[in-house]
Amino acid sequence: MFLMFSHYSSLVSLLYNRILGLFSYYYLVVLGGVLILFLGYRFPYSYSPFFFVVVLCCYVFFCFISLFLTRLWTNPREFFSSFVPVGTPLYICPLVCCAETISYIIRPFVLIFRPFINLSLGCFGAVAVGGFCFSSWGWFFVLCVVFFYELFVALVHWFIVTSILSFSVDH
Repeated sequence: MFLMFSHYSSLVSLLYNRILGLFSYYYLVVLGGVLILFLGYRFPYSYSPFFFVVVLCCYVFFCFISLFLTRLWTNPREFFSSFVPVGTPLYICPLVCCAETISYIIRPFVLIFRPFINLSLGCFGAVAVGGFCFSSWGWFFVLCVVFFYELFVALVHWFIVTSILSFSVDH
């Protein structure tokens, strides 16, 4: 699919090898779709909370579940042994295993709620600042700063989701 030598395929390959470096290009397509969604919601009047939750659940939650089931079925012993990190003293192993299990159970919900809450608050805050633009043109500069800040926040949240999913591959 990306074997042609063009600038686009080189850029996609660079992103894939440097940032993700996992599985296949299909995984890149899914996470690229999430990135486009995160960045697309930075533009006015394009935010839909229901659609955002549905897409987060469909993409992110099912990516996590597929990684979980892949690890569980390919090597169950390695999967369960990863709940106790190497070098953990024997007397706290049950507590560490319990904490790691709770962390693993909570992880998909964090992957959904964290971007939803932060990006939603950013959208509603931008709407509030945009409403102030009707009273004074000085607020337009603030709105531009908020827009670029929200673009940065969207990129950071995409990187967090990608990192947590890639961490779920090995742990």
